[in-house]
Amino acid sequence: MHYKKYEIIPYSSEFFTEVVDLQKYLWPNYESSARRYLKWKFEDNPLTKKPFAIVALYKNKVVGFKGFFATRWRIGNKNDKILMLSPADICVHPDHRKKGLFTAMTMLAAEEYEKTPYKTFIGLSINTSSGAGYKKMGWPKIADRTSLRQHNLIGLINWFLISKTGRGFYKHQISYGKFGNIEISNKPRPEGMAAVIVKQKPPDNKIALFKDTSFFKWRFQNIRRSYTFYYHLNNEIIDGYVVIETADKSTSGHIVDYAETENGVIYELLRYVIAKKHFDILSVWNINLRKDIYRTLTNLNFSKNNLLGKIEKKFPSEFPMLPVFVRPIKKTVKEEDWFIEGVDIRNINNWKINGICSDNT
Repeated sequence: MHYKKYEIIPYSSEFFTEVVDLQKYLWPNYESSARRYLKWKFEDNPLTKKPFAIVALYKNKVVGFKGFFATRWRIGNKNDKILMLSPADICVHPDHRKKGLFTAMTMLAAEEYEKTPYKTFIGLSINTSSGAGYKKMGWPKIADRTSLRQHNLIGLINWFLISKTGRGFYKHQISYGKFGNIEISNKPRPEGMAAVIVKQKPPDNKIALFKDTSFFKWRFQNIRRSYTFYYHLNNEIIDGYVVIETADKSTSGHIVDYAETENGVIYELLRYVIAKKHFDILSVWNINLRKDIYRTLTNLNFSKNNLLGKIEKKFPSEFPMLPVFVRPIKKTVKEEDWFIEGVDIRNINNWKINGICSDNT
């Protein structure tokens, strides 16, 4: 596809080195990890045989990249083969910005992927500036990705001091091993985690991320993040878990995945984490949380209106409010394309979103 002075084409492996180099303009702090990160995210994904991406060429050189990582979803317990693509790691060389390449790459993606098994684009790591572009192209925003946070005053001050000066009131140290019926590890246990998912009651008629052993084996290999796994054991069998990620030596932790076979397990795990002060701040996405999970979090003093929430309104935040967009993978969208198995993807109440892999997790 020719666009002005550019050629917009599907990505192929011959462009890998140039795409890696281009990423320094998007993630300057992660330049050294770009090669391994992109390989993990787009080439090693167990759902795809080849990367889904579009590149923009100028004089045969890559000046734009738009990747799409694959995810698998289900509706209740009816269908576990709903495939979606999430735009990610989008970057345009500074000399070629504001020339329409973002839109051109997006439109070619819709054309190229229309005949694949993938049904929907879902944008989970779209920032406020790119959000305006998606809105112009007819991508409806279904939610704002806000967070619930848990902290006390001392922890909040300690997090601030460490983030600004590198020193705080105290140091954090997480010990790995078994402590009663709780096991703490820096490694996933894919088979045990998948077994918990199987035993859970599926959310009624909601679109939920499908998680099995192969997903868990791949999910936590993101080298730009550190993960701590909290397992709850019942006769040495995992009956619940919580996964908390950290980035860039921050003392804040973000809950990226959780599951339990019986009510109360997640509460016990998080209460342990809070009591041991493993993190100064804990956060979790506040998008259509189940009522029991929301109740568990509020009982542990998670809130969006605490002191940090008030500070956020005045100053830049480590936990920004970001939009979530969806769109059927069609060049031209009809009304019926917005429905999957009779469920309208434009309604956030039809989604159960947690454990998602995005640029930030």
